[in-house]
Amino acid sequence: MFGLDRDSSIWLSIYFPVSWLTQFGHGLVTTVVGPTQPYLARNTGVAIDTVNLVWTFGFIGFLLGSLLTGFIFKQFITSARGKLIFLFSSISLTGIFVVVLPLTSSFPLLVTGRLIQHFMLGAFITADASLIVFLIGPEKSRPFTMFLHAVIGSGFLAATILVRPFLPSEESVNKDTLCNRINTTLERTKDELSLINPEPNSFLFMEEDHLLPTIAWPFIISGVWCIFFSFGFLILACLPYRMPRFYEYEAGSKIDEKSTKSIRFLPAFFSIVFLFYAVSCGIERIYQPMATTFGLCGPLDLSPKEAVATDSFYNGGFMCGRLVSAVVAGFVAPRNMILISLVSCVLAAVLLCILAGTNVYGLYGGTAILGFFISWQFGSCFSWVAKKINVTGRVSSLFFIGCGAGSLATPPISGFIFTSSLGPMSIIYMTLGFCLLQCLIFLLLWFMARNVINSSDSGSESYQLPSSKN
Repeated sequence: MFGLDRDSSIWLSIYFPVSWLTQFGHGLVTTVVGPTQPYLARNTGVAIDTVNLVWTFGFIGFLLGSLLTGFIFKQFITSARGKLIFLFSSISLTGIFVVVLPLTSSFPLLVTGRLIQHFMLGAFITADASLIVFLIGPEKSRPFTMFLHAVIGSGFLAATILVRPFLPSEESVNKDTLCNRINTTLERTKDELSLINPEPNSFLFMEEDHLLPTIAWPFIISGVWCIFFSFGFLILACLPYRMPRFYEYEAGSKIDEKSTKSIRFLPAFFSIVFLFYAVSCGIERIYQPMATTFGLCGPLDLSPKEAVATDSFYNGGFMCGRLVSAVVAGFVAPRNMILISLVSCVLAAVLLCILAGTNVYGLYGGTAILGFFISWQFGSCFSWVAKKINVTGRVSSLFFIGCGAGSLATPPISGFIFTSSLGPMSIIYMTLGFCLLQCLIFLLLWFMARNVINSSDSGSESYQLPSSKN
């Protein structure tokens, strides 16, 4: 495998399945909140626009976890066993905190638990994604990087399917209460008003609905999945096989060749990469948290199970896009994959602007197309940047910090405008605006990447690449 010795090949053949299984859990624990979000809001006594802060606090933790890992994972955790124990600890703790989330009736505790859970998740994905490049190099890691994100996408879809059997029936849910729709009339009785403004926690504790144990189960299953498969890293740490290290094997050839030139204005280039990922993941988090809510409380006024289908189409498209991209990455340049993705996302957003408010099939179709092509961006841009600079050190956290920044900023904005006078369709228009902005950002990024200088050139604008040593 990859021209490595027997021990290193065996190490990789164990590592990749364990990584993929735990990354599937990553997808589960990230997405399970989306379809259950309206019910969590009622359980904690907050409105729809407020419960979106679960995503904001979560990605604050994600950003901090990724940033910390970028500083310590390569520089201070140098042994194979240490790296594997780090991966085990971060994903197993993620699973533990996910189990706790639906069992609290306090919104401050809910967002605090989500923050800690995503802190560990940000640490895990940053370490795992950069380790793949460290093991087999920027070129050979391309399809594996795309497949890693495809597995996460599979977890996204599985979470929406996992939630469905545990949702309350349409008859047992007061949609005016769930969607915070208060239509005042003189004939309203005191009993009706008590349904519109229930006591905190009453929604999930009503005896006839039995919602707490049902809504909790998807969280418990997702958390247990992460905990169980995290032990694979511990098992690998105990086996007598050698971890491969690309930056040792290739020193003096590919790495030296690549270090003969560097991108001019490198700090500015990093800033634009950060902005690209912030907008890309911002698009994901405009739509992902609100897909079910849009179907349930938007202009189409769908039933709970029909509304969750919106989430399934988004995450199904996302999963299929990641799987297809893992194959396409083998023969299509990362830059071209990014361009295809950008154009397709703009067209999908236009389709949603036209049809999402009037046609359920237009909503499902546009959602699936958007999910399919937005899924290409993270892995393909990661591979594109990896061809130009070493991404296994502190730079490794840049992508996930950018993603975390966009992911924490857009959910509260989308929640606010959804419930404002702008109406539910405003989140669709916001998605289109972000897609157009992203095209401009990548155009700038591409021009900056073409402006390179030789390492032998003198001057204050010559920046050295990060060290390739472990």
